Amino acid sequence: MGVIRRIKFKKPKRAKVELGRFYGLDHRVDGDVSGYNRADVCYNFSCKDGTLRPSFGLKNVRDLYTIANYDIVESVYYFRHNDYANGVNDDRIISYCRSGNMYTVSASGGQFVKIPGLHFSSKPKGVCYNYNSKDVIIFSAENEGIKIYDGQSVTVVPDAPSVTSMCVHAERLFITSGGVDGALWFSDDFDPTNWNVSLTEAGFIDMSDDRGEMLEAVAFGGNVYVFRSYGVSKITAYGDQTEFSVSHLLVSCGKIYKNTVIVCGDCILFFATDGMYRFDGYNAVRISDPWFDVVSADQDFTKGVYYNGYAYYIISVMLDGKLRRGVICVSPDGKDYNFSFVATILDISVMNGEGMYKLFAVENMKLNIFEVVNGAGWDGDDIYMEWRSKETDFGIKGREKRLEKVRFYSSAPLTFSVVADGVKSSYEVVPKNGVCEVNVRKKGDRFAIYFYVAGVNVEISAVELEFQYYT
Repeated sequence: MGVIRRIKFKKPKRAKVELGRFYGLDHRVDGDVSGYNRADVCYNFSCKDGTLRPSFGLKNVRDLYTIANYDIVESVYYFRHNDYANGVNDDRIISYCRSGNMYTVSASGGQFVKIPGLHFSSKPKGVCYNYNSKDVIIFSAENEGIKIYDGQSVTVVPDAPSVTSMCVHAERLFITSGGVDGALWFSDDFDPTNWNVSLTEAGFIDMSDDRGEMLEAVAFGGNVYVFRSYGVSKITAYGDQTEFSVSHLLVSCGKIYKNTVIVCGDCILFFATDGMYRFDGYNAVRISDPWFDVVSADQDFTKGVYYNGYAYYIISVMLDGKLRRGVICVSPDGKDYNFSFVATILDISVMNGEGMYKLFAVENMKLNIFEVVNGAGWDGDDIYMEWRSKETDFGIKGREKRLEKVRFYSSAPLTFSVVADGVKSSYEVVPKNGVCEVNVRKKGDRFAIYFYVAGVNVEISAVELEFQYYT
């Protein structure tokens, strides 16, 4: 008679991994060192509070503003304008079009009307000013002089220096000029039309040194700061010209990019060859380490504005091996950020008047003005949103590891994907009372998970993964 032996089968162990909160794109941390909730790819999603939500959308404003059907909008400006004679607000929106012409419309709505005498061959800079007790907006483009619009007529200033950037400080207009003259020009006080150089009128500050091209002049913290290719210069300029002073600040960063310097409340943000920096008037701190490896900010179309507590930059972003034009929305401390590819945006401008505070964008396909708002999608149509984790073992070391189930909350249908040792499997998921449960049952050592949504509004949170493995 044979001997009967009891064979003991080893039971698999089970483990649950909670993703916790979602984070945006972060390439500093590998997936195997607790970085699995920090995205390898994330676009059109905001992770501000740990839940995946749409970053922003675009809403067409054609019902409010009618654009001339024979011209193409390329840029918009807000003109803060009061009708002092009648004691009423008369704020305007001004558009620059591909023809070089400029048009105006009331901020409350209406038909854009061409402004006679206001024409530029390239997109001009614009800044609001009060001149001779009138609210005006000063426009200038490089090598095209200065033109001042008061809401009714245009004054041309032909003898002004060539302008590459400008700002208003202490009732003077400060400008940086093109070329290699290395000078910061300033107008007579209270008179941006007077550029006669003298000790009592206009003048310039010679800044020809090895700090390179002057990129942007901004008024900040009671001074004028001139950002240059390789440094920042601080100009204290009050009262008499003889009391103006210049100090050159030591800023440890790479070469600074033009069109990226923006004032953000109590700080200034800018891009350099080695990242984005936060500048407080004295020191610059890099805040872009999680995502700068996918960003290119040295493009002619790069532009930044500050709106509602965030900086919005039109930049190029590397996505799946292709460089695409997109927008990064980033808080001044660098802790909250997201990337958007809702549309190809040509220009972005803040409409900041007494009765209006909005962010407008000019889009390339429809060549129209849009308002940047949450929950708008692409003018009501679906936008594509994606979040991908890094490849990781989720901290589970074992043999024959298998991802059994994934549970999460979603307010809308979506595509969920799992990559197990390089093999991708996708599942169309429809929530039941907001709860999603996917039976995956895929073996592997390293996994990645994807959330992909085509929609307008969605919320995704509370991700839990259930594994089975042997030790």
